[in-house]
Amino acid sequence: MNSIYRKLVVYFLILNLFAIGSIGVYSYYKEKEALLSRTYDQLISLRLEKKNRITAFFHQRIRDMENISNIPKIQAVLHHLATKKTGQPDVNQTKIFADNDFKYLVYLLKNSGCYTKFCFLDKSGSAFEINLNDSLPEVEIIVLQRAKIFQNAFKRQHNINEAFVKEVLIKSDGQRKILFAGKSMFDKNNRFSGIIVAGISPSSINKIMFEDNPNNGLSKTGEVYLVGDDSLMRSNSRFLKNSIFKTKVNTKGVQNALSGKTAYSQLNDYRNIPVLSAYSPLDFSLLHWAVLAEIDVKEAMIPIYSIRDNIIYLSLLIALLSAAVITFLSAKFTEPLKKLQAETTKIALGKYGNTVKVKTKDEIGQLTESFNKMSLRIKAQAVKLENEKKLRVQSVIDAQEKERQRLSRELHDGLGPLLLTGKMKLEETLNPESKNIKKTISEVMALFSKTIREIRNISGDMMPSGLKEFGLSVALQNFCRQIMENHPIKINCLLDLQKQHYGKTIDIYIFRIVQEAVNNTLKYAKATEINLSFEEIDSHLFLTIRDNGCGFDQTDKSFSLGNGIINMKERVNLLNGYFELTTTVGKGTGINIDIPLL
Repeated sequence: MNSIYRKLVVYFLILNLFAIGSIGVYSYYKEKEALLSRTYDQLISLRLEKKNRITAFFHQRIRDMENISNIPKIQAVLHHLATKKTGQPDVNQTKIFADNDFKYLVYLLKNSGCYTKFCFLDKSGSAFEINLNDSLPEVEIIVLQRAKIFQNAFKRQHNINEAFVKEVLIKSDGQRKILFAGKSMFDKNNRFSGIIVAGISPSSINKIMFEDNPNNGLSKTGEVYLVGDDSLMRSNSRFLKNSIFKTKVNTKGVQNALSGKTAYSQLNDYRNIPVLSAYSPLDFSLLHWAVLAEIDVKEAMIPIYSIRDNIIYLSLLIALLSAAVITFLSAKFTEPLKKLQAETTKIALGKYGNTVKVKTKDEIGQLTESFNKMSLRIKAQAVKLENEKKLRVQSVIDAQEKERQRLSRELHDGLGPLLLTGKMKLEETLNPESKNIKKTISEVMALFSKTIREIRNISGDMMPSGLKEFGLSVALQNFCRQIMENHPIKINCLLDLQKQHYGKTIDIYIFRIVQEAVNNTLKYAKATEINLSFEEIDSHLFLTIRDNGCGFDQTDKSFSLGNGIINMKERVNLLNGYFELTTTVGKGTGINIDIPLL
């Protein structure tokens, strides 16, 4: 793998395979997304179609109850129930049910194919029931206890004028819910007189929902089914026999639908098999069901698996052809690249300034030319960096030496004479003949006080007075005041800072910059006035120092920056700030500094 030739072959093959793989994966997932979208659209369409049919079926049952309630004979039956006691059929009852209109009603209910029984429920507890499943339906008087159960099941509808569809749990009918359509009845004085209800056959619901034809858009594993609010099926499963009221469906889709959500997603069905599911609530009258259209993921993904295999085979073929082409091209470009590699190795070893000769004028030739320029530029930059490094080290050493000389001079010229004078005064007190001992001691104490002040001045020069205790603004003001006390120059100091301290580094660096700038002005500028402005604006510190001195010419070739200016620039760079020096001969010098606080 150390050969350029081998690297080119491997890299281009990886790049080619990545491109082929990326296109293949992108195509696969786009096709998968389109297939899933189309499948979900089909499921949603089937769910809506079944939901509309079920809703239309229930609307028809509502209309049946409305129409039946308007038949005069129905009112007569309820009046008959209200005026008799529960017992055996009597003559009047037989006449009522033998009426042709009533027989025609029973005939219509029986032949509709969706009703199992028809009941008259009186508010007093009397009730008639007609079993529509019998070939010759007969009227049966419901015993009082069972009539009360029926009435309790429908008592919430007593004050509702509209027809309704409702599921009720009646213990006498196998401990399961039965679906009824009904209507409350009122007499001419708008007083409740009873209820008529018709039991709806589960098979009539199942006929609408259940289809086992693979050509209906559901393929082999698709199905649309209903689930009640008790999580039990209300239509047959395609995979489980006799699932109505027996199969518990507590899937995520059912939970979402019963909570009022309409959506589609991939989840596990009641068989714990991954399916694509489109679900929604089915709320009609007093019913709260869920309708779901689902298909197994495995079957829905069969077309995309075929596309995936085709993409893999085609990608392998293209990869083999690309490998042959890449091998040929890599061999062609190997020789000039080896030369470039050899010279690059020399640069890595620190041998700057080497160049490569290549006759070609293509991209490799241009690359070689750029390499030659880079090599020469690196050599020039290395020389420049080395010179700057030497200059920076020299500046630091010179500044340290300068500070040592200043400290030595102040100790020798300032503290030395004071201490020597004090020593001589104290020696006088050792003379037994000395008379004015108290006066001498007073003079020595005065010398000690002066010595202490001198030490404080020296200490203040080394570490600014008040900087740590009172902050940058106070330290700068003290410095400017001391300069004006000891030198014939005026300093206009404008400080507008929002904090006492901006961090130890910033405080010391700013103070040293101001100190260096003022000292340079005193030494070289011959100025009579200095304007110092220092303010904080929008998380930036802006420092401006300008004098009215003689200035200098920066364009003069013999001019070079002194250690003081270099030290100021270095401090500003360490604070990630901006440093600008402006000067004009005869018009003074200015320094502008911008230091960000964030």
